[in-house]
Amino acid sequence: MSRFVSEPNLPDSCSTLIYGEKYAGILEKSLDSLHIESVLLPDNPDIDRRLSGHADLSVLHAGGERLFLAPYLKGSAFASQLQSQGAALDFPAAQQEHVYPGDAQLNCCVVGKHVICNPKTGARDIVDYLTIADNKSLLPVRQGYSRCAVCVVDGGSVITSDRGIAAAARAEGLRVLLIQEGHIRLDGYAYGFIGGAAFKLASDKLAFTGSLDLHPDRDAIRCFLAERGVEPVYLSHEPLFDIGSAIPLFEN
Repeated sequence: MSRFVSEPNLPDSCSTLIYGEKYAGILEKSLDSLHIESVLLPDNPDIDRRLSGHADLSVLHAGGERLFLAPYLKGSAFASQLQSQGAALDFPAAQQEHVYPGDAQLNCCVVGKHVICNPKTGARDIVDYLTIADNKSLLPVRQGYSRCAVCVVDGGSVITSDRGIAAAARAEGLRVLLIQEGHIRLDGYAYGFIGGAAFKLASDKLAFTGSLDLHPDRDAIRCFLAERGVEPVYLSHEPLFDIGSAIPLFEN
């Protein structure tokens, strides 16, 4: 029987994922074959259209039934669908803006007992909920797109190309694989981020939007995953591309 994922970004065995509807044509068939249901996120009209389908800019899962949604989703069919499934929804007070950092209020990365976030760009009500109500430890960083920049491997391990995030995470005892910048497609930008191109499907499976074969750190990534008993799952034959990640909502 499905239940809400208890640990954000770390499903035991994912049965339902939230991701941008503009990526359904590329990913939905592969996810269907894995018996994972897609909940498609409508484009966010308040931010740059190139990022409008990025789930990590519009939805933050705080654990269990608690989700934070961007203001444009208030009263939407998407929000109603989540509520009908038992979700408890909150909406940050600040309105999102077209340019960074005004689009990054929900872009905080929960890793086990930690929250990697720029407290100047993360919505105050989200940061307070995670660090006070949920008693997680804040790892303050300069990167406002912290969720984009971090691939969560397990509750104590991450992959990132951001040196500031890597240093802050290591200082808190997290295991970090620092990879090269770039080599991940994000249309309209020079490159995307590893966190936006990957997400957990199960405790032992990490999905990638495309293949690692053309990434210069492919061997290091595969070794880092293997050391933690995690298998890479490729959802397409394309090189890695950034979709703003996907959010595991229900698990078996």
